[in-house]
Amino acid sequence: MSRSAAWWSGAVAALYPIGTLAAEAVPSPLGPGNLLQVVLGLGVVLALLLGGALVMKRIGRLPGLTDQAIKTIAAASVGTRERVVLLEVADSWILIGVAPGQVRALATLPKGELPAAAGATTPPAPFAQLLQRFADRRHAP
Repeated sequence: MSRSAAWWSGAVAALYPIGTLAAEAVPSPLGPGNLLQVVLGLGVVLALLLGGALVMKRIGRLPGLTDQAIKTIAAASVGTRERVVLLEVADSWILIGVAPGQVRALATLPKGELPAAAGATTPPAPFAQLLQRFADRRHAP
């Protein structure tokens, strides 16, 4: 070590008494204050993500914002992995069959109205009523 370096290190040591350097404690990064700050910060970030997702979900369903050229009119499952889907494109309906790995156009029809289903006249029972009926049957003597 050169003389000037030794002199500077001695001057710096004279400016900071040894007791002052030893008394300075480094705060623990796992202290309760730091952990609370991390947990609250994480909560704020998750709340912002959830709020943004809900806003985007609502905006996506507003009419007029999503002008789609293709609309799904109806769909029915005809097998475990096969479906028949009725699509509206411009002024026509296209009936397509969807299976794993393939999609085929089955028919092209002029745009029309869907007939009302035969069982659609009576509204379905609310879930609470169905559950109550099931529970009553189960506990009946």
